[in-house]
Amino acid sequence: MKIQFLLKSVCCLIGSWAALGYADEGRFVDAHVHFHDRNPGDLEKVAAWMQSNNVARIINHPLTQSRWRTEDERKQMIANYAQYKGRIDRFCIIRPEEVSTEEEAIKLLAREKQDGAIGFGEHYGDEKGDNHFDSPGSMRLFAACEKIGLPVMFHMDRSKNLDEKGLPRLENVLKAYPQLILIAHSDWWRNISDGTCGRLLENYPNLYADISCTVGRSPIGRDKAMAREFFIRHADKLLFGTDSGWWSLGNKPPAPEFALIDELKLPKDVEDKICRGNAERLLWRNQE
Repeated sequence: MKIQFLLKSVCCLIGSWAALGYADEGRFVDAHVHFHDRNPGDLEKVAAWMQSNNVARIINHPLTQSRWRTEDERKQMIANYAQYKGRIDRFCIIRPEEVSTEEEAIKLLAREKQDGAIGFGEHYGDEKGDNHFDSPGSMRLFAACEKIGLPVMFHMDRSKNLDEKGLPRLENVLKAYPQLILIAHSDWWRNISDGTCGRLLENYPNLYADISCTVGRSPIGRDKAMAREFFIRHADKLLFGTDSGWWSLGNKPPAPEFALIDELKLPKDVEDKICRGNAERLLWRNQE
């Protein structure tokens, strides 16, 4: 009976570790997800999702629907992350219209960093004003993030963070804030065919890109040979991401980026960099 009891206890302990993501290190670091985090038990569901998808670590990005709204929710959110430090981490967000000066932004972001945020995003631009990528409101936030030391994940599409052919406004920001790490996402990838994506990644040490939203919205998903060549050439600048979120919980199919990695048949060193190494080096280098 004692042996059975001990075996049962060990199994329960292993099960708990697995739920926390510790039983298996996991193949992936997902640098771009959107899960609820402000209520008790929210991150337990995320840990289960991670285990089922072979994900070792994630970066959770708040959206309007999932941001904390009260100080009590903020305290609960911070407590939730404390249980998963190094496994589940978060970026923070403030919108350009929420601050009128760089100093205000610095004060808010310094508090977020002190309370565990390791980056800023997903940044959608100045949705209630000038929504060009280098709008005055966004430039205030970029300047504050550079001073605080928070990398920025940005969204770009036909109505958010607007830019022109060749992405000159993004290039303005890369030049203006050379110590600011920028992580490109979404329709940034639509600029791959004319060489813009490759040129910017090669010319600016502070620019990276996550691969989420590439399969259905860019040439990456349609031309695997081109995608493989691009991933190999820019292996040091790409981060695995899926843009999964609370809508992905339950019996939902996994994001297509998981399968994309297998389909590309990348060299092992390249796969290791994109799937884990780059994010761990870039996002957790000062946290451990």
